[in-house]
Amino acid sequence: MGEEQKKMSRRSFLTTGAVAAGTLAVSGGIFGLFNSNLAKANAADEQPMFPWPYVQLDVERAKVIGYEGYMAKQCCYGAFDAVMAQLREKVGYPYTVVPSEIMLWGATGGAGWATLCGALIGAVTAMNFVVGEKSDLDKLIEELFGWYTTFPFPQYMPPVGKAGKAEGKLPTSVAGSVLCHVSVSNWCAESKYRAEGRERSERCGRLTADVAAKTVELLNSYHSNKFVPVFKHPESVGECMTCHGKGSTLENTRGKMDCIQCHDPVDSNNLLEHIFKK
Repeated sequence: MGEEQKKMSRRSFLTTGAVAAGTLAVSGGIFGLFNSNLAKANAADEQPMFPWPYVQLDVERAKVIGYEGYMAKQCCYGAFDAVMAQLREKVGYPYTVVPSEIMLWGATGGAGWATLCGALIGAVTAMNFVVGEKSDLDKLIEELFGWYTTFPFPQYMPPVGKAGKAEGKLPTSVAGSVLCHVSVSNWCAESKYRAEGRERSERCGRLTADVAAKTVELLNSYHSNKFVPVFKHPESVGECMTCHGKGSTLENTRGKMDCIQCHDPVDSNNLLEHIFKK
């Protein structure tokens, strides 16, 4: 090989080598970035341990978030967001990957069916994220539901000029039940407002704030080891379940709500007529 050819070969080798080295460097950077992002994605995809972390939340802030959430996307969303929005702010992941919109279905007791109050649906779903023991969760739900049946809704008052549907103080009523249908009907009977009116909607927005606040209060006390249940069922529940509950003569129903709200009281002197009533 001539001297000139040797120089050309050497120059080609150096040029090719430089390009190859540069390509490797760039590729290494790209693959390094890809691997880094992949690692982050995998970390985010890992299912967090249950229950999820909890920190003490602001009861008053829960009222505001719950009320505003109702006005934006109704009761179930509002109560759920009152807890989850604060946990997103204070804890971050994994709450940041749970949109409160997953609770839109529960509005008006589930797509307008007026079953379990939507605010309660949202509240207990939020509870379930941060309470791992089923027995503990049941106690908290029992307390929240029991409180709901005896509380004179609504109590929350939005700032003057900030009401979503109707300004001023509203009439109150005791639901006596966790059912949306009963809760709304009792309030309409007491207030003389219509179920589809702005005042009723305002009432439910404020109720959502009250439920959200109670939920945070219960969670704060539970996670501080200070939770003490106080709700007691009406005597009528125990009396009715003596014949209708588990292990009883009839054993033909389940539940914990006050029976005489929907059923006629039973004359203790004429139980046979009640039992065999068609």
